[in-house]
Amino acid sequence: MAENLPEEVKQKLQNFDNTLTALEKAVDSVIKGGVDKHYERNAHEMALVDTMAMFIMDSLLWTTHGLRGELPEKNEELLIDLNRTKRLAGEMKEVNLRQEAPRVNSQAATNFVRNALWEPKEKE
Repeated sequence: MAENLPEEVKQKLQNFDNTLTALEKAVDSVIKGGVDKHYERNAHEMALVDTMAMFIMDSLLWTTHGLRGELPEKNEELLIDLNRTKRLAGEMKEVNLRQEAPRVNSQAATNFVRNALWEPKEKE
């Protein structure tokens, strides 16, 4: 039967299989850790994992609607949830950027400003 399929269908099925394999690996890494390991994480790491889980669930729902022949982009509840997930992912990205931003040494900044504004008194 596989030899009767057009080449483009075979390619799409191969891409679908590759995507499912990647999804299985991503989910498997989370599942292997278990709930106990999840609660050992700090709040930021927990939020990252939870956001990833939301994205996975939204993707699976989108795929399920597509496989059933429904138009996922017409499902308003799914779109609302996708937008919420995107918003949370954006917020997590902002938090990551803030954590990676260079820190300002406030004492050095104070000394720099104080010395930059200092002018010696003129001798009379």
